[in-house]
Amino acid sequence: MRDVVDHVWLVESAPLPRLRQEILIPNGRPGLAVALGEPGTRHDPVTQVEWPNAASVFGVMTRPQVLGQVGTSSYAGVEFTPWGLASFGLTALVDEVQPLGDWAGADAVAGLVTELRAVPFGAKRAERLAGFLAVRLTTTVAPPVVIEAVRAIDELGGQVAVAEVVRRCGTSYSTLYRLFRRSIGIGPKRYAEIIRYYHFVGGLLGGPADAAATLSALHGYYDQAHAARDFKRYTGVSATTFLAVQNGIAALMHGRSVQDDSTRGE
Repeated sequence: MRDVVDHVWLVESAPLPRLRQEILIPNGRPGLAVALGEPGTRHDPVTQVEWPNAASVFGVMTRPQVLGQVGTSSYAGVEFTPWGLASFGLTALVDEVQPLGDWAGADAVAGLVTELRAVPFGAKRAERLAGFLAVRLTTTVAPPVVIEAVRAIDELGGQVAVAEVVRRCGTSYSTLYRLFRRSIGIGPKRYAEIIRYYHFVGGLLGGPADAAATLSALHGYYDQAHAARDFKRYTGVSATTFLAVQNGIAALMHGRSVQDDSTRGE
C-alpha cells in the first residue's frame, strides 16, 4: 500500500499521572489513530471543538490540534499519503475527525482493537493494522499530475511557486487546482505553505532556540515576523512556548527522540 500509506506508527508510554498536552502540527497528511489504552482527546483551538481520541480517521489539517492524555498512552496509527483517504473511498475530511466506526463499522473496529492489544508492541502490531486497511482499499491510483505535484512540493520543502509546479507537471493551473482539491481537499498553494511550515518547525527542533531568524530565511519566509505569524497560525502558540513544551509529537514526526524516557514510538 505504499502508494496510499506513508507509514504505520506506534506509541506507548507508562501511565501519565496528570494531563499531558501535545500540539499536533499540520504536515499535509491525513491519518488514522486507534487507542489501545485509555483514549485521550483531540481539541481544535480555533473552533473549540473536542473529540475523543479513541478510534478515528482525519483529513489534512490546515490548523493545529491539541492532543490531551492521562493514564496509559497506547496508540496505533497510520499516516496516509496526501491523497490516501480518496483511495479508501473516503472524503477529504480537511480539518475534520470522523469516528473510525462510521467508516469500517463498530464491530470491525472493536475486533481490531482486541487484536492489536493481543499483539506485542512492534512490527507485528503494525502489520495487523496495515492488514485491516488493505482489505478496504478501493484504488491505489491518484491522478499522475497530483502525484507529481506533491513530489515536487515535498522535494523542495514547500519552497516553490505554484507556477513552477504547474510547469514541471506540464499542465494548466486550473487542471492542477481542480485535481488537487478533488484528491487532497486543499489547493497546491495551501499544501506548499503547510509543507514549508512543517520543515521550518523541524529546523527549529534541531537547532538552538535563537535560530528563528536564520531559519525564517532558509525556509523562504519574508522575514522573522512572517515566520512567526505562520507559526502561530499552524501551531497556535509562539515558537518559544512550543520549543519549551508541547513538542514531543513534533519531535517524533521529524524523526527526533523525545525527552520523556517513559514514551516510546516507532
